[in-house]
Amino acid sequence: GISVDNSRVITVALDGALRDGNRLTGRIPARLGSLSALRELRLSGQSLTGTIPAALGTFTQLRTLNLYSNTLTGSIPGTLGNIVTLQTLHLASNSLSDTIPPALGKLSNLLTLNLYTNTLRGRIPPALATLSRLQTLDLRNNQLSSTIPVQLDSLSDTLQTLYLGGNTISGCVSRGLWSSGIISDLQTIGTSGLSPCSLPPTAVPTATHTPSPTPTATATPTPRPTSTGGGGGGGGGGGSSPRPTCTNGTVVPNPTANTDLVRDCVLLLTIKATLEGRITTAMRLNWSENSSINTWEGVTIEGTPQRVVRLELDISGKTLAGSIPPTLSRLTGLQTLNLANNAFSGRIPVGLRALANLQVLDFSNNRLSSSMPTDLGSIATLQTLHLANNSLTGSIPTTLVDLSALRSLSLAGNRLSGCIPNALARVAQNDLSAIELSFCAPVTPTATPTATATPLAPVGRQLFLPLVHK
Repeated sequence: GISVDNSRVITVALDGALRDGNRLTGRIPARLGSLSALRELRLSGQSLTGTIPAALGTFTQLRTLNLYSNTLTGSIPGTLGNIVTLQTLHLASNSLSDTIPPALGKLSNLLTLNLYTNTLRGRIPPALATLSRLQTLDLRNNQLSSTIPVQLDSLSDTLQTLYLGGNTISGCVSRGLWSSGIISDLQTIGTSGLSPCSLPPTAVPTATHTPSPTPTATATPTPRPTSTGGGGGGGGGGGSSPRPTCTNGTVVPNPTANTDLVRDCVLLLTIKATLEGRITTAMRLNWSENSSINTWEGVTIEGTPQRVVRLELDISGKTLAGSIPPTLSRLTGLQTLNLANNAFSGRIPVGLRALANLQVLDFSNNRLSSSMPTDLGSIATLQTLHLANNSLTGSIPTTLVDLSALRSLSLAGNRLSGCIPNALARVAQNDLSAIELSFCAPVTPTATPTATATPLAPVGRQLFLPLVHK
């Protein structure tokens, strides 16, 4: 759980139950802020109480601060806005109160801000519009009120996912946010459905707006176009192409009675070109508004109401060469997501935890790179996880040990580092022996901690984190 580089602690990663089954209790020591070389601080899924120390705002190299799923109270310290290196701030599923500090708008490198399932109140700070690199903003299930700040319209090209449900938001949605389709839960916001503002927004900040180099396709209300919805089209955008609606009665029968399937249809047509990448016409998917969705390659429709339940693009004779769009997480009826044996590149997107019914996730035999998202460990229904034979790097997320339903795990053929979490050995079918890594050594409690250590106490024993650098 602790990594050291040049005699400096750079990672404290204690996610979920410890290897002896216990969880940390007590308060977060303010002295953690003295770990000046720290890059990751992850204490998620513990039983920590008290407030978030303002002293954590003294970090100068921190990229990830994850305190998800504890019992933390009080307000979010405005001092966290001083950690300008921060890329991920995950404070969800606690009991944090008061307002969202506008100082968080100073986090110019932030990619993910998760504050969902707390008791935060007041309005959404317009200052968040200055987070020009932000991709995910999740504020659902709080006590936020007032309107959606029109300034957030400046994020419509870079933001990929915006969750606001479970609050009491009123007013209208700016034209940019509405047309981008990034608000994933409009139907759960406030007491009535929101609609687009009647006039284009004004006074939208643009000085800090940095367009995304690869626009991400999105779904409802009106998706940002990346495909014509037909069988052809290039691997890029196509701003003049017609936007799919899936309401012509051909692709989705009785669309007014099958609104969930219409949304799934729009999403798939919108991300079609992103999935295909630069491939020949013969390799392209046959998805089109001119044919029934039941005839689309790799797509299976089931259930009442009907939804896309399986997306299986391991298709003989086709090799897709695009990237995996984060908006796949909006296909919330998915039980199987199989993109194996293609040439997908880029990262595994963050946010797949939203696929609450997913049982099979197979991205094996592609060209995926970067690290595995830790939120894969939050897909409680997952039974099969196959990521073998890619170019994934970094450590195996310890959150994977929380996948109690997992029966098959394949991670070999990557460039992983660190150690293998011991609990993964229990997975019935696994290829861990083919990974050139050893299992993590069990945690051995220190009998006599150093005088400068600050204790975090798991149930049943003490765990000491040394806080002094030489």
